[in-house]
Amino acid sequence: MADNFTQSAAANVDGTYQIFAVGRCMGDLVPENTTLQADATADIHPGQIVSVVLDAGGPFRELSGMLDTHSCLGVIKLYLGKTQTTAGEEVFLLGQLNPPLVFAVPMASLLAMHRIVARVCEAPQPEDGTEDAKAVLNAQLDLMSPFLCESEAAAPVGSDWRPVDLDALIRSLQTLEQVDA
Repeated sequence: MADNFTQSAAANVDGTYQIFAVGRCMGDLVPENTTLQADATADIHPGQIVSVVLDAGGPFRELSGMLDTHSCLGVIKLYLGKTQTTAGEEVFLLGQLNPPLVFAVPMASLLAMHRIVARVCEAPQPEDGTEDAKAVLNAQLDLMSPFLCESEAAAPVGSDWRPVDLDALIRSLQTLEQVDA
């Protein structure tokens, strides 16, 4: 349902970091097990892919029970733009392709939203890159089109946020174990 992510390499000084997408919620647009590069400083335009970290409380608390995310929800989504609720609250529209869904995410629920700027490594895909698979992807993307907003670029949210660097954490634990030995 969602693409959880962890950092696969240390953050670069230019504001980019790598994330590993797990799950099929973006269909063939972001294949499972793809390593992506996110930029915490780049503006985000409607139609671009983003990494999103949602606060596990508030409107998304039920979703957090479905995912093992250690108090935050990390996902890969399609940024559709900004709009307002009837009460005047600004929300970001985020889409996923499999199944096709649109989420209205208030700013208060976002810990981070960073633009995906590159695919670093893509897992081998099945040989079924057929016309049927392309037709399904095109149909999924078309279902997002009514929600694509003509809005200005959004500034990244949580530009200081980075995923946990698991490799560094493991190295630190190994160092502590050596000191204790």
